[in-house]
Amino acid sequence: MPLIRPASLPLIRAAEGGSDEVGQADAAARALREDYERWSRLGWGALTYLGAVLGTLFGLAMLDAASDVSGGAGRVVVLAIGGAALTIAVVCLLVLHRLWRTGRRLTIAAAWWLRLPFRTGQRSRRAPFWFAPRTVQYEPRILTRTTAGALLLLVAIFGLSSVFFTDAARMPLLTAAMVSIGVIAALCVCGILGGIMRITSGLAEGDPLWTAVRDRVRGE
Repeated sequence: MPLIRPASLPLIRAAEGGSDEVGQADAAARALREDYERWSRLGWGALTYLGAVLGTLFGLAMLDAASDVSGGAGRVVVLAIGGAALTIAVVCLLVLHRLWRTGRRLTIAAAWWLRLPFRTGQRSRRAPFWFAPRTVQYEPRILTRTTAGALLLLVAIFGLSSVFFTDAARMPLLTAAMVSIGVIAALCVCGILGGIMRITSGLAEGDPLWTAVRDRVRGE
């Protein structure tokens, strides 16, 4: 599955190059959002996140168990299994990183096209545009991502706080596993919510109240 559809690449490059083709702005923003918000991207993210978490847990558990295994051959087998699990975790992390990078390109470009008609003066900022950046949060594909981000935030807090309620000296690998899971979850939260915020920011360009407050804060 391509993480960015071939049809989206020209639109991304045009946005990155500062295109002023206002006529295709709505269609471009819609296509890029559709590409980013695909259920398949969310599914790949969920699968690779679970792979990274389970691989980390199982791999470190095997490394911890290796010290209790008697016999060199048995220990080698346990270490090999643990190493394979950690390798799977690393591969899943690489896929997650790729999902983040492609998602970032898609949402930055989508936000660019959403802003373009307003910034060029081809479309005026009016009160009805106040609703778009707020109602987008209830669209199924965005709401699912927001919910996933909220749940992952809880996982991140639980994992990172484990350093305070586990005996790190006696259980270093368990603590390392919990902290690793917390870090992975925290990074996923940043990736998921960052994409949603970029789309929301692009939609907010038509909101006269938001742009007035933003420009006032910026001193423009």
